[in-house]
Amino acid sequence: MGYGKLLTAVGPKRTLNLTTLISAGTILICWLLYRAGLVWVTPVLFLVKEFYVVLLIEQYWSYMNSQLSKDAAKRLNGPITGFAGLGSVAGGWLVAQLAVPLGTDVLIPLAAVALLPSAWLANKTYTRFGEPLPEALSSAESEAASRFEATDSLGWQTIRQSKQLSALLAVVLSTQIIAAVLDFKFQGLLSSAFVGRPDEETAFQGQFWFYLNSAAVTFQFVLTPMLLSFVALRWVHLLMPLVQVGAIAWALMSPSVMSVGAAFFLFKMFDYSLFRGAKELIYLPLSFNARYRAKEFIDVFGYRTGKGGSSLVILALQKLGLQMMNYYLLIALGFALLWLLLVVPLTSERESPSETL
Repeated sequence: MGYGKLLTAVGPKRTLNLTTLISAGTILICWLLYRAGLVWVTPVLFLVKEFYVVLLIEQYWSYMNSQLSKDAAKRLNGPITGFAGLGSVAGGWLVAQLAVPLGTDVLIPLAAVALLPSAWLANKTYTRFGEPLPEALSSAESEAASRFEATDSLGWQTIRQSKQLSALLAVVLSTQIIAAVLDFKFQGLLSSAFVGRPDEETAFQGQFWFYLNSAAVTFQFVLTPMLLSFVALRWVHLLMPLVQVGAIAWALMSPSVMSVGAAFFLFKMFDYSLFRGAKELIYLPLSFNARYRAKEFIDVFGYRTGKGGSSLVILALQKLGLQMMNYYLLIALGFALLWLLLVVPLTSERESPSETL
């Protein structure tokens, strides 16, 4: 809501600058409190970490969705995601190199400092290529739109008025539940398979994520642009849940580290590459309010709610004595089938900007 009100007050360019600086300042304040001995700030810092990155990245995508043509987005969304992934690789490498000589807590302010060139580059981009503005409306329409904005800081009303955005929110929630339960099942099977052999389990995990990230990068730079350019968007969106349903069904029939790992591997590979590129294409023809308000609600709040909410529900069921390990794959299959059904409204005829305030 704070983001939405800020967007109304100062526009997208200044909102991005302010949220970037606020994020950097919050990280620095948490670090200083930790250095002063207030260890309770650690979980606060963790929650800030989970939130601020997504909020800033989604604003970058809101801008790109406002500036890129449909054809350009089909070619570039995959590589853009790939270059973003290289940033996480560089971050991991820096942590590996600097954690011992500098100390873990000294790395925290580096995250804040890294946001400053990001803010500068974003500001230069806005200055050079222009700032997206709400669609030109008649005086009566403009007054109605202003009243609508004042009551829709979250973007929730915009989502409710659009069957595509409603379907997209449902897809995001479903996919995050799938990710959570597949991860829980995979980690549980690994713990059983490597009892008393923690180093071997660590080696297996390292190898698994190496192959996963390598496959995702290949998808981002090669296969995602090809699929988005030469295959209809509806078929691209159908492909992902269809593959997931097949992989989860195999895991259900023959549960093992290999089968569950394959389902989790495929989900993450698609999520890091094709799903991001295909999802952003949904926003392209929609209104400013959809690209800058509804999108942040779906891709910030929706992602974190799907991930955290499902974990809380599972924790509560476990406290009640339910053996959740027996149900993870069934839950994943149910939500994969729901994802498949949601593709129809998700890829239906797009609304024009005038149809969604």
